Amino acid sequence: MTGAEVAIPAEIHTVVNLWPASNSVMLCMGAGDKLVGTTAFTKKLFWSQKVYPGIVDVPVATDNVEELLTLSPDLIITPQQKTAETLRAAGLPAICLMFSDYDTMKQAFTILGQAFGGEYIEKAAKWSDLVDQNTARVQAAVGSIPEDKKPVVYYIQGQSNQGLYATFSANSIMEDWTEVSGGIFASTLLNLSGTTASAEDVLALNPDVVIIGGPAQHELYEELMAAEEWKGINAVKNVRVYTNPNGLFPWERFGMESALQILFAASVIHPDLFQVDMVSEVQDFYKEFVGIELTKEEAQNMINGYGPKGEDYT
Repeated sequence: MTGAEVAIPAEIHTVVNLWPASNSVMLCMGAGDKLVGTTAFTKKLFWSQKVYPGIVDVPVATDNVEELLTLSPDLIITPQQKTAETLRAAGLPAICLMFSDYDTMKQAFTILGQAFGGEYIEKAAKWSDLVDQNTARVQAAVGSIPEDKKPVVYYIQGQSNQGLYATFSANSIMEDWTEVSGGIFASTLLNLSGTTASAEDVLALNPDVVIIGGPAQHELYEELMAAEEWKGINAVKNVRVYTNPNGLFPWERFGMESALQILFAASVIHPDLFQVDMVSEVQDFYKEFVGIELTKEEAQNMINGYGPKGEDYT
């Protein structure tokens, strides 16, 4: 992703992956058995354990050179360019696969597929096609909405509970799926470059829709609905506050399930114009990419932001 050329073995059997989002991609591709080093976040996710039960036995890895030299993996994946450069200087095969939106995800997944070879090349290409297909489906329904008719969508990120004003910047994947789905991303209106907005600025926008993602989403939902300052806001008055599906990774962020986020977002931002059977979409996706069949109950639990058996992270 940085333009560096990296020599790696022709066959990749062991991988240390230092980024939760990229770990979720490996699990989604059915490559969990290659992991010899993962992240604590990946290990604790209920869907990681469902898809690849062996994840609980994979050690948490760091970017410590001595530790990685001992593991001697065929490939190390990091989101940090400097980390990759440091590891390569020590003789370790490290690549930077940072991505932040659909375009860079397509590039990163293509590189990952090429590194792994075989069926993984095909899965990366199919995923890229699915993003394009889902975008076209949604745009056919909402693409002609005038700018002044588009709802303002405020996103709360709940990787952990950092409060109601922890969000994401403009020029991000959240902006991508909001705009594709016929909405206006609040952070874009605020020219937000960081991940924290002020309460005054957000409330002044009077957002029409609120979407809350991440493992802490249900806790944050309760906080928002109880917050006095939100009671007069359009999204609350019109009952348009939504939790977001959460699987191998929060859909609204950077994993392969983000291809489904496009459909989900359109269904809640413009429910009058775009309807979709999300349970079937989840089941089809998991059969195609992960290679497992989910029950309707499991798929619905994922859509509701819970684990396979309805587990909550809070």
